[in-house]
Amino acid sequence: MLDFESLIEPMSVDEFKTEYKDKKFCVIKGNRFRRFMYSNIITWHRLSEYINNDRAVAGIQAILPNGKKLCMEKNNLYQGSKTSWAKKDYFDKKYLHTIWNNNGSIILTKASMLTRSISNIAESIETEFKGACDAHFYCSKNSKGKSFRPHIDHDDNFLVHCIGSVQWSVCNSFENNANDVETFKLTAGDMLYIPKGIGHAAVPLSKRISISVPLLEGKNLMPINRNFYNF
Repeated sequence: MLDFESLIEPMSVDEFKTEYKDKKFCVIKGNRFRRFMYSNIITWHRLSEYINNDRAVAGIQAILPNGKKLCMEKNNLYQGSKTSWAKKDYFDKKYLHTIWNNNGSIILTKASMLTRSISNIAESIETEFKGACDAHFYCSKNSKGKSFRPHIDHDDNFLVHCIGSVQWSVCNSFENNANDVETFKLTAGDMLYIPKGIGHAAVPLSKRISISVPLLEGKNLMPINRNFYNF
């Protein structure tokens, strides 16, 4: 079983909890193990298979080239009419593909069981901090892909980089002062920890898949069943 220490070494778990947890962001650069693991979390082919099976997709969003966000759960990620067998939360694959080809970005939400590797990463964080994790896959076709504007999140975030490079701008304090921002590039094998309440923004520098693993902490939280059953 993967443990949290393997995600942050050579930093120790005690050092992470003392110096960074709930205090400030940190970058954990990839080593040989993490570069191999993260870059094999998912392939573009697996991504396409998942999206094409639209009735089985848990959640999906898109960011248009103008920065506007669309979401299947808000019923604005399709044009025309729903198909006969559509779920209540629906997206149109053809419309999504058009957005993609016009340099929009795609976000797979509720996807922490999409592959075993991302589930193992989420589970290692859940186990260490006694919380519940999700996983959101941020996918861009090239450096023209849009991402969210500068913002803060309400949960701690572990950002795992699988494919391509991303430029990050992250505040050094909870004041989120524009004069207190650090900018840097991360690539496959790297992980970024951002505590809740810290301002940040991401800009893709190439085609990319990076994964946000938010950690929801609190009493009596029940993570999802992460066992893989052989049917």
